[in-house]
Amino acid sequence: MAGRKGNDPCVVCNPESAEPGEYCGKHRDELHRLDHQYEGLFRLARTSRGKDHETYNVFLQGDCDPSGRILVTETDPENLALTVLLSTDLDLDARIADYSRLGISRTYGDQLRERLQKEIIHSWYGNARACIDIFRTALDKSQHWDVAPREEYGEDETATIPPDEGGGHSVH
Repeated sequence: MAGRKGNDPCVVCNPESAEPGEYCGKHRDELHRLDHQYEGLFRLARTSRGKDHETYNVFLQGDCDPSGRILVTETDPENLALTVLLSTDLDLDARIADYSRLGISRTYGDQLRERLQKEIIHSWYGNARACIDIFRTALDKSQHWDVAPREEYGEDETATIPPDEGGGHSVH
């Protein structure tokens, strides 16, 4: 026989008799709905893939412009290095208010970490260990350079490479 409402252990309805993470049917359903709603908070779009590396753009839900970039390097078959470059205006420590009423402290950073685990680390690399480094940058001021392949100049013709128009100063 099911208990009456308020007598079931639930951290929201009846916190005195509930352990952390115990919810009544109503609040368990609400948590399930929130998890589905926020699992798409971040979207990853792969932009390139090589033998031991790949790159992704990170989009915040509803945004057309990327909020970050992820560089994945396979250091060996069981270890990954992820370098995450995020826009300075994206606060990973910001709490998601909808979870607060269920007694859960969930942040944007938690959601991004979960997305990285599911879509990159566990999906593509199975049981790999991963080290994730996050850096902040202004993404709106990015530069793109195209470098011609070396074959155009030949191996012995390096002296005929046109000089850089930026001046005579060398950093080498």
